[in-house]
Amino acid sequence: MSTFSARTPPPAASDPAPEPRIRRPWVAFSYLAIWAYLLYGLGNATPYLRDDLRLTAFEAGLHASALAIGTLMAGAGADFVARRIGASRLLDVAVAILAVAVVLVAVAPVLPVSLVGAFLMGLAGGSLGTHVHVQLGRAGGSESRRMMAQANGWAMVTAAIAPLAIGLAASVLHSWRVGLLAAIVGLVALTLLRPRAAGSSTSVRMPRSSLPARYWMIWLFLVLGVSIEFSFVFWGSTMVARRTGISAADATVLASLFVAGMLTGRAAIGRGLGASRGPRGLLAAGLGIVLVGATLIWVSTLPLLAGLGLFLGGLGTAGLWPIGIAVALQIAPKAQFEASARATLGSGFAVLIAPSALGLLADQVGVVSAWPVILLVAAAALVVVAVTPPAGDRKT
Repeated sequence: MSTFSARTPPPAASDPAPEPRIRRPWVAFSYLAIWAYLLYGLGNATPYLRDDLRLTAFEAGLHASALAIGTLMAGAGADFVARRIGASRLLDVAVAILAVAVVLVAVAPVLPVSLVGAFLMGLAGGSLGTHVHVQLGRAGGSESRRMMAQANGWAMVTAAIAPLAIGLAASVLHSWRVGLLAAIVGLVALTLLRPRAAGSSTSVRMPRSSLPARYWMIWLFLVLGVSIEFSFVFWGSTMVARRTGISAADATVLASLFVAGMLTGRAAIGRGLGASRGPRGLLAAGLGIVLVGATLIWVSTLPLLAGLGLFLGGLGTAGLWPIGIAVALQIAPKAQFEASARATLGSGFAVLIAPSALGLLADQVGVVSAWPVILLVAAAALVVVAVTPPAGDRKT
């Protein structure tokens, strides 16, 4: 069987805790959407925190670092905690900590309190995301890919809503905090609506199971895919402004086409597009579209063509994470929670390192000359897909 096989794995005795079959997938989708809202919401709340707490730019930026460290810790240890207390109980704990974290950020009187809140937000949100991906991954095959795409598509929508909600709360209600605290209502409602496993499965402790060697090929692919996505997010508008000569404000507006492309791609996958094809073909096609989009941005001096490049970049990137994480979980049926946690860890590193590395290179040679690094990363991801054993690449 290929690494990219999508056959539904049998239930594994060494999973952290048995979960009920997904009866209400929108609950899982909504958990992920709220986490995305808070993830992006913290970034948009930081300027208000800076003013309220009279912080320097460096001190305000520490919130992003604290959030990232918390997410990395979740990726390193969520599976260990799940083995100790059970996956369902871990979700309850993560939701409770996330609610506390939001309150700490919103009412923080001094910097240390808000930093603790940001750290706990990353720790709890990373654990929550790990759990949700495992739950959706158990659907198996093309159904798993479809649900992953839907969940991450909704997460992108709420991430886009976050700055609007916080801005409106600040201007209309004269309190940006309301926009952040509103997420707690959703967390409480979802926890009450969430279906529970019968019996006392939440307290089951399971032994650790090692990840198969080929999992790490998919892990590398996920790191490369996330690196591509966030390089576009952080540097796409700057690149367009430099190449076309339009203003930074206009380039930022044009960069919304990248998000539009991602939403389009995830909506298409979520509606079953490509369900008859194997994941290998879908991932290769996505990377091919990324290469076309990134090249257009690199060579285009016309805003229209640059905008098309941004849209194609988002369209190609759309399926890399949801399809990749679905495959990662399916090739590690005896260690799905660990597989999801390590994927969270890898994505956290990618978000931290990739945009900064591209920025450091841009400082030395200019952003236009640095941009082809994205092409090299996409080509490396294609190599990972290509070297995966092709035999038995099943379509469902």
